[in-house]
Amino acid sequence: MATTRSDSPYPSGATTLIVADNHDLLRESTCSYLKREPDLRVIGEAKDGQEAIELCRLHQPDFVVMDVSMPRINGVEATKLIKEEFPAIKVLIWSGNVSPGVISEARRVGADGYFLKDSGLEELVVAVRAMHQGEPHNSL
Repeated sequence: MATTRSDSPYPSGATTLIVADNHDLLRESTCSYLKREPDLRVIGEAKDGQEAIELCRLHQPDFVVMDVSMPRINGVEATKLIKEEFPAIKVLIWSGNVSPGVISEARRVGADGYFLKDSGLEELVVAVRAMHQGEPHNSL
């Protein structure tokens, strides 16, 4: 089940994020890292694409950091559905897969950027901030 984070100490003007990844340790450690940033506010975590969609409907975040390979609804399909319903939500595809087909499909469905998991969490923060300022981000 999707979880929300309403007890955040971050200012209300912070950039809001949902992190979607089916690997608990990776998702939880990423959220913990992001919560240390004063201008970022993690408002939800999703274990699959369906939960990510539900959290977007509930909270309408600024960003979704979306894994590609997840159960129920994969990240590419979830991105497509989120962008159709909420075009203003920015989706940063987060994957270990550098396949040109996956990248092309993510772009086709409206992903705003593509980030490789092995780039590191500091680079993820840079990507989110750049995208928040309207710059596309692709760490390929």
